[in-house]
Amino acid sequence: MRIKNLPCLVFFFFALISFEINAKDINLEHLDKTISNREHYLKLKEEKLDSLRHLLKDNNNKERQLQIYEMLFREFLAFSFDSAMTYVKRSEALVEPYDSYDTKKKIEIHKALSLATSGHFSHAVNILKSIDSKLLSKDLKEEFFSACEWTYGVWAAYSDKNTIAPELTKESVIYLDSLIEVTPASSPQFYYRLAEKALRSHNYPEAEKYYLRTLNKTPITERLYAQAAYALAMTYNEMGNKDKYKKWLINAAISDQTIPLKENLALQELALFLNKEEGDVERANTYLKLALEDAIFYNNRLRMLEIAEKTPNISNLYQNTIEHQNRRLKVYILTIGILLLLLGSVCIYIFRQRQAVARSKDALAEMNRHSQLLNIRLLETNKSREQYVSLFMDLCAAYIEKLNRFPMVLKLKVKNLSDLNSVSDRYVRPSEIETREMFHNFDTAFLRLYPNYIEQFNSLLQPDKPILPKKGELLSTDLRIYALVRMGISESHKIATLLFLSPQTIFNHRTQVRNRAIDRNNFEKDVMQICEVNETNKK
Repeated sequence: MRIKNLPCLVFFFFALISFEINAKDINLEHLDKTISNREHYLKLKEEKLDSLRHLLKDNNNKERQLQIYEMLFREFLAFSFDSAMTYVKRSEALVEPYDSYDTKKKIEIHKALSLATSGHFSHAVNILKSIDSKLLSKDLKEEFFSACEWTYGVWAAYSDKNTIAPELTKESVIYLDSLIEVTPASSPQFYYRLAEKALRSHNYPEAEKYYLRTLNKTPITERLYAQAAYALAMTYNEMGNKDKYKKWLINAAISDQTIPLKENLALQELALFLNKEEGDVERANTYLKLALEDAIFYNNRLRMLEIAEKTPNISNLYQNTIEHQNRRLKVYILTIGILLLLLGSVCIYIFRQRQAVARSKDALAEMNRHSQLLNIRLLETNKSREQYVSLFMDLCAAYIEKLNRFPMVLKLKVKNLSDLNSVSDRYVRPSEIETREMFHNFDTAFLRLYPNYIEQFNSLLQPDKPILPKKGELLSTDLRIYALVRMGISESHKIATLLFLSPQTIFNHRTQVRNRAIDRNNFEKDVMQICEVNETNKK
């Protein structure tokens, strides 16, 4: 292997290491970016809560206070258990015995929902059992059945699957059926609850269909989106589709972080999946720690215990991974040190070669300077040649004009000498053969000077209107006229004299050619620029 390829090998080695360490799934990168903005989303949440709290200032209207407490409760329900309970208790303090059944029971439903979300299931069920659903309004029935379905469903998830969980699940399904009956059809909540029913019945394709409908109708910044995305992930897990399971866990986790929700499952579930299925111990450890932080923030003791049991195993695996990476890093450092020594040797060799090349460049630069001087002289010579040819043509034009005037003068002076008239007409004016010979000589000389004249001249014309010499000609009349223009003879009367034509004829030819030009206004200026001397030399 040649030594000059060594820098390429070093680059490839570093790229390989970088790829191995830093290769990431694009969806996980999106989640990581969202997690990095956790403080920003938390700040937005706090600003929203502050704006609601501000509405309570100087507000003594009981109904309005209850409305604001309810809004704050809903904001805190999946964010902070203690704060949610605070506003439930403040609502309880405002309620009077004479208030409506709906008003009093709505607060109890909120209290039960908070207790169930935080893991206090039996207390929540006792509160819900004390409520007579028949006495509730239609809107509150939906909220009551939702609280009952949620409480029994979450309690079943934390209970023994073989003993207690089946009974609790049965109760949850009963309330789910009642809930579907009072939910407005075609609403996102309606499709979500149909999906929940299909999932409980193990009808996974049906569950998938309704969860996707829910997600299509719900923005990612709403809790319903996070719930539907997580439930859809669980559906794909049951169907054995690991890729979609991972995808929707990520989407659910992103939604949890964006809202933000501190009572969440997606990040914890994703951490366990990454650890078990993909061996991404570092991410799993990070996500599980964040899930534990959220559980502590919300004050969900069951979730804290659950995560705490799983964290040590992943943390130990992560520590082992770090130690393994450190050993590999030492090997990499040693290898890099050897490569750097080789690279240093190569640099010394290259430096010496560059010194030799520099000396060669100096000699070559001197030769280039000499060549440039010769080229300058050649350009000056060619310019002089053009000037001489132009001068020669001017002289020819002058003499021809004098010769053309000679017969006229002669006729005026000797009107009675008919013989002299015939002699002057015959011998003083050039014959047709002489004229053709003169044009042939001019055309030959001009094309030797500018061999690409016809091609470059036609490049100034419209593509479908070229001017080409006829068979047996070197230049046509139009080409010859503009050859003289290129030589610097632009006056029509001089051109007419040289070509033995009238000035009007020359004018007509020039007008016709300009009409064919791409740029009619600057055509003759462009003609003066074609067939530059330096281009001719290059040819």
